[in-house]
Amino acid sequence: MEKQQELIMNVGEEEVEGGQPSSWNCDQTEGPKREPEIEVEDWIGSVGKAKEGSTPSSQTPWPTIPKVPHLLRETKDFNKFFQPRLISIGPYHHGKPHLHPLEKIKPLCAKEFLAACQQRIEDVYQNIKSNIGTVRKCYDKNATIKYDDETLARMTLLDGCFILQFILCKGYIEVLREHEIRVVELDLFLLENQLPFGVLQLIFETANILSIKDKIKEFVISRITRLDEGPQVSKIQLEEPAHLLDLLRSALLGREKKQEAYAHRMRTKSSSNKESSSQVNWQSFRHISELKAAGIYFKPSGTWFLRDISFKSHFFYAYLKLPLLFIDHSTKPRFLNLVAYEMCLDAPHDYAVTSFLCFLDSLIDHADDVKELRNKKILYNCLGSDTEVARIFNQIADGLVDLDVYKDVKDDIQKHYDKMVNTWIAEALHNHFSSPWTIMTFIAAVCVLLLTGVQTYYTIPGN
Repeated sequence: MEKQQELIMNVGEEEVEGGQPSSWNCDQTEGPKREPEIEVEDWIGSVGKAKEGSTPSSQTPWPTIPKVPHLLRETKDFNKFFQPRLISIGPYHHGKPHLHPLEKIKPLCAKEFLAACQQRIEDVYQNIKSNIGTVRKCYDKNATIKYDDETLARMTLLDGCFILQFILCKGYIEVLREHEIRVVELDLFLLENQLPFGVLQLIFETANILSIKDKIKEFVISRITRLDEGPQVSKIQLEEPAHLLDLLRSALLGREKKQEAYAHRMRTKSSSNKESSSQVNWQSFRHISELKAAGIYFKPSGTWFLRDISFKSHFFYAYLKLPLLFIDHSTKPRFLNLVAYEMCLDAPHDYAVTSFLCFLDSLIDHADDVKELRNKKILYNCLGSDTEVARIFNQIADGLVDLDVYKDVKDDIQKHYDKMVNTWIAEALHNHFSSPWTIMTFIAAVCVLLLTGVQTYYTIPGN
């Protein structure tokens, strides 16, 4: 038992000793240096071998943990939305001074988790140590090169046990205050603060805890919505994730039906040549207020799945169904990290979250648009200000490239919007029948006209 305690505690002291580690000093740049000259033959040979190692996912059985792409690293408030504020997971931010205080609670969490699972730390450590080569390949080489296998295995064990203990306790760890719990929840879904899901499986695969995978799913889904307003966790089918952020993405999107995906690809393929040769598809509508003027109304789809978007057009009105959205302080950093993840090589190539944000940005322009979604029970604003919500989505989508995942819906909206008769009828209904009193007045006027007509008919001689 003393040996277990010593093994758990050592890494908590070793790796925070000595001030700043080289992992984050390497970001500091020196003056410009002249690159050494390269022989033409060597350069040609390097180009010929460029393909080797260009796909990191092929080098390891687990997906890699990428860093935030350079395209986003120069954005405003990068540190605020992409770097951990209280807890480091993995080697990218390990050892930074402002993260030292919570580094000390990791051994305690590991001790409590392993005790609850009835596991020996020696067994778990050896299990991770035997796979440390795979773990090392999941991260950028520059971030792990300074750690030997023993140090990296200890770091990985403590980080994995902390994540699992935090999930099992639903964040309520004794030494954490309420505000710290909320910040740690945000830190666990940052792109550069991830642990391969395979590592978590190495830790809990022999744990004496039932349905631990369901508990992980429940934790992730509870960050999205209220569990009592969605389907049961056990009924939600999610693919094996790469890490927690990938699991969050899968939970947000939901499963795509194979038939719908196939039909979409076929429609896109068959119409691509026609569109390119005839005319450019131009979206003329700008926000929800304009769509309402064209007789397009909004309904909640009933789920939080971002793919659950549909549009149905009738004669002079239409309905656009949108997923439920819960907006709070975590919305912006989580969506930004999901966008960053979708830009990486190892991420799924459908760009579903990015396209959804671009689509939502085309609907939300100012506070009145947010208010309309609130009134329709589609958007739940926990920030208090509709203007702030509109600003958040406009800022998230700023500079993003829309890959048109929701192109079919946009095209259907545009077709309905282009029919001027729909706009005229919708405006008439809005201007003259916007309240029950105007409707009742109209019905009364029609009845008076009918009665007057009947009375006039019978006053004519011979009728």
